[in-house]
Amino acid sequence: MEDDSPGAASEVTAPSSRGAVAALMFSQGVGVAGTQVTALALPTLAILLLDAGPLAASLVFALEYGIQGLTGPFAGVLVDRVASRRRLLIAVDVVQLLLVATVPLAHAVGALTLVQLYAVAAVSGALGGVTAIAVPTVVADFVPRDGLVAVNAKLAGARSAGQIAGPGLAAALVQAVGAATAMVADAVSYGLSALAMSLPRLRQDEELERAAARPGIADSLREGIDVLRDQPLLARLAVAAAALNLGGAGLGGLFVYFAYQVVDLGPGELGLTQAVYSIAAVTAVFTAKRVVRRVGLTRVIPLFGPLAAGALFLIPLASLGAALPVLIAYQLVFGFCATVWSVSWVTLQQRLSPPEQLGRVLGLSRSIGQLVVPVGALLGGALAGAVGTTGALAVFASIALAGTLAVAATRSQPALPGAGRA
Repeated sequence: MEDDSPGAASEVTAPSSRGAVAALMFSQGVGVAGTQVTALALPTLAILLLDAGPLAASLVFALEYGIQGLTGPFAGVLVDRVASRRRLLIAVDVVQLLLVATVPLAHAVGALTLVQLYAVAAVSGALGGVTAIAVPTVVADFVPRDGLVAVNAKLAGARSAGQIAGPGLAAALVQAVGAATAMVADAVSYGLSALAMSLPRLRQDEELERAAARPGIADSLREGIDVLRDQPLLARLAVAAAALNLGGAGLGGLFVYFAYQVVDLGPGELGLTQAVYSIAAVTAVFTAKRVVRRVGLTRVIPLFGPLAAGALFLIPLASLGAALPVLIAYQLVFGFCATVWSVSWVTLQQRLSPPEQLGRVLGLSRSIGQLVVPVGALLGGALAGAVGTTGALAVFASIALAGTLAVAATRSQPALPGAGRA
C-alpha cells in the first residue's frame, strides 16, 4: 500500500524543530551563494594569476566532484557514527571557513600556488559531500514522516535562492576586489552557516544521540550496500541519478558553446533561458508537496525523472529552428520536473532507509552520481569533436533518458513504512 503526504499533516511539530528548519534553510542558502564565489575564484586564480593551461584549470573542477564521489561512502559512515549530526554540520562549516581563508591569506603574502588551489578544491569538495549527506539525515531525525516532502522542498528552495544570487555576487566580487579577496565572502558564509546551526536548541528526543558501539568501516559500508540491495528502488534511483548527472554534465559542458556558435543566441537571450530555469525550479519548490500528494510519492519519481530527461532533447532540437522558444521550453520543463524529482528522491531515501543507516545510503548514492560528473564534462568535448555538437547533445540526452526510464519500468513499488521519524 502506498502512503503519501497528507495535506492536513503538520510539517514540523515542535517550535525548536521549526527553528532548526529555519537554520538549515539559512545555512543552505548562504552556503550555496558563498560556494559560487569560490567556484568562480579558484579557476580565475589558476588561469589569470598562476598561468594554468586548460587542462590544469579544469582539474580544479574535476577534483571537487571527483573527490566527493570517492569519499561519499566514507562520509556516509561518518554521518551515521557521530553522536550529533547537527554538531557535525557546525564543525564542517568551521573547517571550511579556515580552509577557504587560506587562499586570500596565501595570496596576500605572495605564497599562493596551484598545488594549494588543488588541495582547497579537493578538501572542500570532500567536506561539501559530508554536508550534503548530513543535511537530509538531520531533517529525518526531527521532522515527522508526513512533513518530509514539505521540508525537503523548503531546503531545495533555499539552495535555489543561493544558486540564483550566487553567480551574480561572485562575478561582482571578483571584478571589484579580485578573485583571492572575493573568497573572504565564502569564508564568511561558512561562519554565518555555523552560527545559524548553533542557535536552535533541540530537545534530546529530537537531536538523537547514537550508541557508542560501532562496527568497522568495512562492515558499516556493507550494511549500507545491504540496504540498497534490500530496497531495489533506491538502487535503481541511484543509477537513474547517475545517468541524469552524466547526461547533464555532458550537455552542460556544451550548452553555452551550442547557444553561441550553433543557434546564434546572444548573451541576453542565453541569460533569459537560464532565468526561466530558476523560475521553474522555484515554482516546483512551492508546488512539490501538492504534486506529491496528488500523484503519489512512488509514482512521482518514475514520472518526473523521464520527463526531465526527455526535456534534454529540446536542446539539440533547437538547432532546427526557433531556438530561443525551444530552449525556453527546455528550461521550463527541466527546471520544474528535475526539482520535483530531486525533492521526491531525497524524501523516499529518508522514508525507506533505516534511520541509523541513512547516511551510508545517501553517501553510496551520491558517490554513484558524483563520479560521473567529471567524466561527462570531459567526454562532452571529445564526443562533440567526433559527431558534432548537436549529435553529442542528442547522445547525452539519450543516456539520461535511458537511465530514468529504467526506474519508470519498475513493475512493483515498495510500501512506505507507516512509522515516522521522531
